[in-house]
Amino acid sequence: MNPQRIAIKLHTDRDLGLHELPPFIGVFHRFIQEGAVPGLLIDVADYAHVPDGPGVILIGHDVDYGIDRVGGRSGLLTLRKRAGDRDTAALFRDTLAMALATARAIEGDASVSVRFAFAEVQIAFPDRLAAPNTAESAELMKKELEPTLRALFGDGAVVEHESASDPRRMLTLRLGGGVADLDGLLAGLEEA
Repeated sequence: MNPQRIAIKLHTDRDLGLHELPPFIGVFHRFIQEGAVPGLLIDVADYAHVPDGPGVILIGHDVDYGIDRVGGRSGLLTLRKRAGDRDTAALFRDTLAMALATARAIEGDASVSVRFAFAEVQIAFPDRLAAPNTAESAELMKKELEPTLRALFGDGAVVEHESASDPRRMLTLRLGGGVADLDGLLAGLEEA
């Protein structure tokens, strides 16, 4: 199993209201102009009017970033769209590095007041052919990701099959119980 796409959601430390999403349009346009975050960035799409929707999306060639409210929880969703020939663990590390760099850029922007919490991280595989939402696929993905997750988030990190109750959803894992902060995760990725 070698998925070509992976999505990582870093939750905010508090839920954002719909009125807090429009400033991200300007932030994301600045990110494009300044090359402030990884990836070839192309455009910004505003879906802030959609309840529990995708929010504001920074669209790129190989990666998309979005401040979303899907599932009633706001966060930074990073979708890696082109994996190349990387294995799942390498794709995860690369995508997490992109997500963390973007989280740092967002936290450093004075026009939005957002902080991210790292006690829980969602990892989804939109590539349904390569990673169907089955218990077997979830176990294979856990096995591939666990060494990296434990190295970054500690031995208390627990990986659960979040989407197990609905086979129509994409395969989604939830990392919980980990203790980490932004600087620690960035340092850990450099060592990995």
